[in-house]
Amino acid sequence: MFLKSLEIHGFKSFADRTKLLFHKGVTGVVGPNGCGKSNIVDAIRWVLGETSAKALRGGEMADVIFNGTDKRQPLGMAEVTLTLGDCEAALGTEFNEVSFGRRVYRDGKSEYLINKSPCRLKDIHDLLSGTGIGRTSYSVMEQGKIDQLLSSKPEERRAVFEEAAGVTRFKQQRKEALRKLEYTEGNLERVKLIIDEVERQRRSVQRQAMKAKRYRAMDAEIRVLDLHLSHKLWQDYRTHTGVDGSIDSLRQQQSELEASLEDLQAGLTHLRQSYQEADSRLHVLQAEVAQRRNEIQGASQRIESNGERIHEFGVLIHTAEADISNTAGTLERHEEELRDAEFMLSSIDDKIGQQQALIDEYQASLERVREQRKELSRQMSANRAEHSSLEGRLATLDARIEAGMRQMASDTRRDDQQAEELRRLQREHAQRTAEGGELRTQLSSQREHLMRDEETLRGAEGLHQNARRDLEELNIRAEELHRLHTEKRSRLEVLRQLIAEGEGFEKGTQAVLRGLDRPDFYRKAVHGALSSYLEVDPACTPAIEAALGRHLQTLVVKDSRTVEAIISALKRGQLGQAALVAVNDIEVPNHKKRPTAPSVSLGWALDRVECAAEISSLIHRLLFGVMIVPNLSVALRLRSEYPGVAFATIEGEFVSAEGVIQGGVSGDGSGSILGRQSEVRELDLLSRELSTRLEDVENRRNRLAGRLDQLERTIQQKRDRLQSRRVSFSTIEGQLSLIAREIQQIDSKIETVQWERKELTERREEAEKGVAESRDERALAVDRLEVLTVEGARLRQELEQAEQLEKESNELHNEQRTSLAVERRARESVEQQRHPMSRRMNELRELLDRRQSEIAAYKNRIETCTAESAALLEKVADWETDLVEKEEELESFKIQRSRLTEEIATSEGLISDQRKEIQVIAEERSAEEVRQAQGRIRLENLEANVRQRYQAEISEFQPEMEKLHAVLSQHQGRGEAARQAPPVHQDFEDEDGLEPGEMVSVTSHPASPGADLPVSVDWAFINEVVNQIRQKLDSMGPVNLDAILEFDELEQRYQFLTKQYEDLVNSREELLKVIAKINRDTRRIFGDTFEKIRVNFQATFRDLFGERGRADLLLMDDGDPLESGIDIIAKPPGKKLQSISLLSGGERSMTAVALLFAIYMVKPSPFCVLDELDAPLDEANISRFLQVLDRFIGQSQFIIVTHNKRTMSRADVMYGVSMEEFGVSKTVGMKFSANEERARERERSREALESAPDRGDGEGASGHEEAPDDSLTVLAS
Repeated sequence: MFLKSLEIHGFKSFADRTKLLFHKGVTGVVGPNGCGKSNIVDAIRWVLGETSAKALRGGEMADVIFNGTDKRQPLGMAEVTLTLGDCEAALGTEFNEVSFGRRVYRDGKSEYLINKSPCRLKDIHDLLSGTGIGRTSYSVMEQGKIDQLLSSKPEERRAVFEEAAGVTRFKQQRKEALRKLEYTEGNLERVKLIIDEVERQRRSVQRQAMKAKRYRAMDAEIRVLDLHLSHKLWQDYRTHTGVDGSIDSLRQQQSELEASLEDLQAGLTHLRQSYQEADSRLHVLQAEVAQRRNEIQGASQRIESNGERIHEFGVLIHTAEADISNTAGTLERHEEELRDAEFMLSSIDDKIGQQQALIDEYQASLERVREQRKELSRQMSANRAEHSSLEGRLATLDARIEAGMRQMASDTRRDDQQAEELRRLQREHAQRTAEGGELRTQLSSQREHLMRDEETLRGAEGLHQNARRDLEELNIRAEELHRLHTEKRSRLEVLRQLIAEGEGFEKGTQAVLRGLDRPDFYRKAVHGALSSYLEVDPACTPAIEAALGRHLQTLVVKDSRTVEAIISALKRGQLGQAALVAVNDIEVPNHKKRPTAPSVSLGWALDRVECAAEISSLIHRLLFGVMIVPNLSVALRLRSEYPGVAFATIEGEFVSAEGVIQGGVSGDGSGSILGRQSEVRELDLLSRELSTRLEDVENRRNRLAGRLDQLERTIQQKRDRLQSRRVSFSTIEGQLSLIAREIQQIDSKIETVQWERKELTERREEAEKGVAESRDERALAVDRLEVLTVEGARLRQELEQAEQLEKESNELHNEQRTSLAVERRARESVEQQRHPMSRRMNELRELLDRRQSEIAAYKNRIETCTAESAALLEKVADWETDLVEKEEELESFKIQRSRLTEEIATSEGLISDQRKEIQVIAEERSAEEVRQAQGRIRLENLEANVRQRYQAEISEFQPEMEKLHAVLSQHQGRGEAARQAPPVHQDFEDEDGLEPGEMVSVTSHPASPGADLPVSVDWAFINEVVNQIRQKLDSMGPVNLDAILEFDELEQRYQFLTKQYEDLVNSREELLKVIAKINRDTRRIFGDTFEKIRVNFQATFRDLFGERGRADLLLMDDGDPLESGIDIIAKPPGKKLQSISLLSGGERSMTAVALLFAIYMVKPSPFCVLDELDAPLDEANISRFLQVLDRFIGQSQFIIVTHNKRTMSRADVMYGVSMEEFGVSKTVGMKFSANEERARERERSREALESAPDRGDGEGASGHEEAPDDSLTVLAS
């Protein structure tokens, strides 16, 4: 693999696109200072992944973009492309050429490319890892990097050796594996916690799922049985309602009778006409008399007929009114049922509202618990992270302490070697040392002042920390007081709300407190409950409550009229009862003298109660003669001594003056009426006290905050003064250092020894200081680690408690949701039952309307007949006067008239009987219609019940006898006695509303047409089984039917997480194996490579410095070669073995070259860039350098940036860099090809390039283009 080309555009001074072609051998880059030669080296380093802008001599990465000149505008992008050839094997790619590109824009955005395709920087590092040309490799060597390589810490020199050993890829793999291992460990812990939580949920839900499965199984059984039983009832109802044709038969009989009645009426009319015709024919001579008689007779008959019709209409009206009464009764019953249903709906809605409120409350509580648990989890994670970080820090500090101790031991040995020499030389420097005494005295004085200022600053900082700690404590105290104040205020508001709503009072009393139907009026008229006027000694509260009893709920109102209005409103609304007393009706009691209370008692009840003046008389009446005693035994003992006195114990028992004893379990007063009043007063006082204390804490906190600000200003002033002291101290130290340097100039030996000893002292002091600081830091870390361990245990306990609380809150929330679902299903059931009632009520109202219309018609007809009869009576009076005169003339016609009259009477009797029979049939038909309507209602109720329970239509149900018998077989044992019993008549009154006289035989009733159920089924046994199953379902309580699906989901998640946990464990084991293998391979490869480089370094150093030169490479820690630092020891000829930091510039360069080529002998890099590496070398060392360089030209390409003529003479291709345009670099290349003229042409080119001004020598360079082809080839950029 070799470097084929480098293309630069917009990078630093290369504004134009420039392409440099490289060939095997040595390529020289020459040019005057500041022309941009080193920018080529920076471009190579940059494109290979250098990310430090400082290493590229810039402040930020955008500084590498061409920034413009006086004649050119700045560019917006810098781009460099480096191409490698013959790289299939070295890079492991399928391409013969691979180009690496990098771009950067003004906004800081960067792009990386491989073969012009976007990639990541990591991809470039991975591809070049182990090839020797990475970002941290030894392929680019410049003067600054020599100092960095030789002067850096031993641990930092490893990068070059690791690149040579090819283990950088392994270390990167190890780093990634460790990161994956850490990530896997974290995942293992998280998955374990999740598995534990899922397991707890799984066990809980499993029990619910088993319960839900039992519920579903029994629900399926009851569905089969209940559907078949309901279908049987439905068939029976249809048999009673649909098949019976009695209504049609009655309707037919009524029609026939009405037709017969019309025939009879027609015959009667015919008889009357015959009577008139005969009378006319027989009494022609007496026509006038006969006519008059006929008229009288006709009028009488008409009046009689009208009377009969009026009677008939009255009967019909009575029948219709009876129907109306029956229908109204039925309607009233349905309205009552409808009101019951609506009341039930209202009650269910109230329950739903309460359940929803509880659910919301549980949901809020659950959210709070979850937030607390998340916060604890976050704190736990932070604790673990800090714990892990501290453990890593402890390991680092231990390694640093050990390295410092080794460094101190090494420096001590070296210092002992120079101690004797230093003591001999100190006598020669005594005079100059005395001159520095005064400065040292001043330095000591300044140090004392500095120490005092530091002590003062620490004291101020201590006061500041104490004040801050006090402020934090006050903040915590204020938060606690605020929380306590809020809790008490909340409790106070709740109690006041309960008192205002009359909690614990009777239903009627609560209704009055709510304002009944006139809230504004009654709330002003009602002054409050009697209990609100009392202030009782807390110790005697149970006794006073027992003495007053229900009188505590008595409401005090303004006057007697208000009392009457309230009682009327309670009656109208049927809201219960309430005890009331009007202020103006309270009579002043007669103050009787009470006997002296015995010492064993607690005194009289009146003495333990304070009340408002307006009810004092009432309280006097209620509590006069009531004595408070410790217990019931004392009350019973004193009862005989104090007749007429009632006793109340402090335990809540009461003995009346009549001897009635009331007692039992007594509460603690917190839920009692007077106890609630007492608690309100106590909470009010406590709330005001907490407000005062909170205000005091706030004032103290404000004062402390002001003091804290003042301390911060004081600390800042002391820091400024301390900084001024340090500046003065540094100034004196500088003067003393100047004296020390003047002393060192006396003798070169003294200078060398003191300089080296001073460095050793500083290094030892620095090492001691570092060790002390590391130990102090380690002690702090250990203390902190213990604190974190304790805190972690506490957090784990709190987290477990929070998780348990979250679980309990979640279970309560689920229970309330289940209860809410049950209430909603009950509401739907009642709602579905309400609709058939409304429909039947509408039908009954229509029937009432029809009957009322008929009654109105009958009354109109009665009025017509009555008016007609009255008119006829007037005429008959006149006719009878005339008839008296002609009575004798009519005697002969009596016989004939009597006969016709008898016939007419007979016909009228038949007509009357016919009408009565019609009325009887109409009444029977009406009763049958009512019965049929009731049957239809039963059918509709049954259908609605089945529809609501099972979402099925009973009319479409198809009996499945195999399924029915399969269910019954499970209950065979319990039903054996029932099956052996004689046929049973089952009364379904509770289920379907049949009257006792309409009982259906479930075993012998004939099947209706089309029935699918056999008559041999024991329906009584089925009904018993249904009731038993329904009781079992009810006894199960709330059932979470979603638990089955939830358990399946949890089971799947548990199995999935378990598999994930096993995979993570396996992954951790694999990662540990990979890390162990990487460590073994890295240790082996690095050890072998290091030994080879060490041997090569010793040999190459002798080649460069002569046989007397000595050099070596040492591992600082042989026990851990993977992390050990590397120390470089170099001893040029004639000098003692000393630190490489004391070598001259040339010696340092030669040492770096020796190390570079020692590495090349083990792992040659495809190309090497040397940036003015030969600058510090003299002619002799240049020769040695070039001799060594010639040994490696066949193995690698060398790109050398140089000013040395002898180095230029080794170049096969020469690039000259100049600035033809100020601020813009350009290149001109020459390739030497003729061996005869090579030396002369190199010399001429070198002189031309070296003498080129800053603005470039394009003319001089272009002159080489006219040279013969066998001398050189010009490479234009």
